[in-house]
Amino acid sequence: MDKKCARSVVPPSVDPPGTKCKLHRPFAFSSPRPRFEQVEGYLTVAEPFLTLPRPLVPTRRIACKPPLMHYGWRVPRDLLLDYARQHRLTRKWGRVLEECEYMERAMIDINKKSGAGIPSDLLKLQPTSLGSPEDFSLVVTLYSNYQLKRRDLPSEEQFNVLRQGLGIEGPPRWYLDDEDWVWSRW
Repeated sequence: MDKKCARSVVPPSVDPPGTKCKLHRPFAFSSPRPRFEQVEGYLTVAEPFLTLPRPLVPTRRIACKPPLMHYGWRVPRDLLLDYARQHRLTRKWGRVLEECEYMERAMIDINKKSGAGIPSDLLKLQPTSLGSPEDFSLVVTLYSNYQLKRRDLPSEEQFNVLRQGLGIEGPPRWYLDDEDWVWSRW
């Protein structure tokens, strides 16, 4: 059930107001900004968040903006590649697409055919810093922490329909973006 807030509806994927939690760098604000080498060891073993901690919800009340977080699942790479090949989604306008491009086309096609109805401007494939660097990880993104005020965020039912269509087990989680992973000035 969604919780009402003064200005908007807070999705259940976000910690309720007043929730306290201890965050490590790069999730916690620190000065000076950490270099990737300083947090790389932590990020390779860190688990994605089940709910987004309140400090990672963007607000202009503080001088810095939090890292970009994506709500979704790790990509079932083989399933999307096979689906794209079987449904001839590997070419567009006579050119062969890159692997990530036809995986994204497969994901959008599965979204349509399963009836999930998640808006296509929300549904993306994004790289994440969480996990082993050798195992380049992509995330099926349903939305980000910067899109929480949108009124058309997908519902739990839409998540479940898409999850079944993609053959994914478990609930969506919050993953750290691969490029925008540190706190920065607005």
